[in-house]
Amino acid sequence: MCEDNNENISRCSCQRGRVSRFLVPALLLLLAEKSSHGYELTERYSELGFTEANFDPGAIYRTLKLLESEELIKSKWNTEEIGPAKKIYSITPEGVEMLSSWVVNIIKRKKIFEVFIERYNNLKF
Repeated sequence: MCEDNNENISRCSCQRGRVSRFLVPALLLLLAEKSSHGYELTERYSELGFTEANFDPGAIYRTLKLLESEELIKSKWNTEEIGPAKKIYSITPEGVEMLSSWVVNIIKRKKIFEVFIERYNNLKF
């Protein structure tokens, strides 16, 4: 069994799978579902099952800034609610195209993992 400690990192990194690499498609998906502010996106991100003990919520804000600079999302300030203004993010048509590309890529990866798991399950120890 794979343990997540420094001794086994060179042999097995299964516990250290970097789901953070899926932050971009996850944010695009969440924004395709509903325009949101950063804190809400942080909460909704974990609902997708991307939970890492050492996940940096600041990564969401950095990624939002990057996505906005690439015009995959846009933002506007919501000053209508009580309290401080919140920056509301929404996906652009270019963001929807990028999300579709990610889905195609994820489906391909899923098939690869299914083959891997099937071959593993066929092993006789």
